[in-house]
Amino acid sequence: MMELKLIAEHKQDFLPLLALADSPKFIKNYLERGELYVFEDKAVALVTKEEDGSYEIQNFAVAVSFQGRGFGKIFMLELCRKYSGQTLLVRTDEYTAKFYEKCGFTAFKRVKNYFPEKYGERIFDKSRELIDNIYLKVELT
Repeated sequence: MMELKLIAEHKQDFLPLLALADSPKFIKNYLERGELYVFEDKAVALVTKEEDGSYEIQNFAVAVSFQGRGFGKIFMLELCRKYSGQTLLVRTDEYTAKFYEKCGFTAFKRVKNYFPEKYGERIFDKSRELIDNIYLKVELT
């Protein structure tokens, strides 16, 4: 079984992986207040505890060479085990939302034109333009 490793110090060392999922200028807003997990040194997740007691995945990234091979789903299942008994939230684009839905998350809100307004320009991921922000959650038992 593969393990999650909690990183308490030198979180900035993982910026190259974190930057696969978010802009470094936004990562700095949550890097130190969240729990950073590394999975097999090939994936990272940063989770914050929110005021309502839920936990939010602020960043979830898998090294490019491991994407599309089921590695992210295994990582997500391990992360969900870690937060068993909690509510786990995530906000993402309409394409990545499909990954979270395959992992048991349910969409409950859509913010139209989120990415162009937040970044002030057109944003692309794998040649797909990101427009809306999708909120998803899973109640872990």
